[in-house]
Amino acid sequence: MKVEHPHFHQDQTKIIQMISSGTSLRKILKFITTSMEKLQGSVSMYASIMLYHPLEKKLADMISTSLSKEFRKRMGSVDIGPYEGSCGTAAFFKRNVMVSNIEVDPLWRKYRHIAASYGYKACFSMPILSSKQKILGTMTVYYKKVHTPSEEMIKALEMYKRLAAIAVEIHCTGERVDTAPKKDKVGKKESILIGKTQNESILTQLRRALEKEEFEVYFQPYFGIEDNKFGIEALIRWNHPNSGLLPPAAFIEVAEETGFILDMEQWVLKKSLDEVSKLHQNGWKHLTLSVNISARQFGNDDFVEAVADLLQVYSFPASHLVLEVTERFIIERDNMEVLSKLRDIGVKISIDDFGTAYSSLHYLKDLPVDELKIDRSFIANMEKDINNQKIVEMIILLSRQLNVTTVAEGVETNNQLKILTDMRCDRVQGFLFSKPMPLREITRKYPEMRGLLESTANIT
Repeated sequence: MKVEHPHFHQDQTKIIQMISSGTSLRKILKFITTSMEKLQGSVSMYASIMLYHPLEKKLADMISTSLSKEFRKRMGSVDIGPYEGSCGTAAFFKRNVMVSNIEVDPLWRKYRHIAASYGYKACFSMPILSSKQKILGTMTVYYKKVHTPSEEMIKALEMYKRLAAIAVEIHCTGERVDTAPKKDKVGKKESILIGKTQNESILTQLRRALEKEEFEVYFQPYFGIEDNKFGIEALIRWNHPNSGLLPPAAFIEVAEETGFILDMEQWVLKKSLDEVSKLHQNGWKHLTLSVNISARQFGNDDFVEAVADLLQVYSFPASHLVLEVTERFIIERDNMEVLSKLRDIGVKISIDDFGTAYSSLHYLKDLPVDELKIDRSFIANMEKDINNQKIVEMIILLSRQLNVTTVAEGVETNNQLKILTDMRCDRVQGFLFSKPMPLREITRKYPEMRGLLESTANIT
């Protein structure tokens, strides 16, 4: 039986927005209990949340919009321990507690008369735990019939519990979660100038580089934590005759400003499809290819048709091609139609640098996307900044609700990988496994990289 109500995903998104925008904790928790009660079970339920007060070492301050004021007052302070009702016992053992019949269950012997006075006959409680597994409170649903919730219902309630845990823990830090983009400490990123400093001169060099095949495609792998998926992201490099191998930061800004980016990206797409299609033929059939696409490409009326033609030329399965577009680009311009057409031909769409523009949390559910890449700035600070860690967890939670794959960029430490594994992030990418390198090097080092993932994330 499906328990999710019509506004289930919308409510999940709103809860995340409330947490991100600094809404008061009480308002957030009240909204959570109201949304919980919309779940479509066979028996009506009444939801509440109690918070842990460390000084008194009690559960108190019962929050609910449906339980009567008198009941909340009488049950407003509960000791933590065995036989302290469903809530106190759940907090004590840090595990879910189901009481199908309050009248006969010994856990309720101290509070049975209170429940009977208001007609409550069953109760299910879940501990709300911090990221360090410390007790923050409990989430509880009451029933006016002898009842045991279904597995589907418990799974849905667990999602609300995780969101409540994020809200309470962030509130305890005394800081507001901010997902707005932060100003670069050193100002606007500067391009590395090659030879003459004027754009026209660099553009001439770029055109010459394309003609003389000075560009190369390097690839950086990404790995599925649970499903063993393996993919690579195509990244351009310039093998400059005087300056050596140059990264995109050295020339990409000029390419974008002059429009040369169109030719450059088309070359990268063709070259990477050519190389990876040959790899497919040699046994790597499940390898996925990701390619970055700039805003300018979406102004090209023939772009979708051009992609379809290239897929046919290289006999490349559309389902194995992921086109990455920046989050800010989607926000600033309406490109939904082009994205939808790309998906119609089977191509996957990924949002790059996700999390750097807050409004995307609001309309992610409306975007025609299959994947989002969590911006590396959140991953880099995740170990030291609990708020960054909670932002990442919120993004992963929301994505799972919307069946969108998550990729964490910039993973550089074993601890970051372990945290992301615990959060059930789908894919990971970063220097922990490999820097960008030629395709032949990736295939050679694949067993070593896969082994590192499995040993660190404890995957079998």
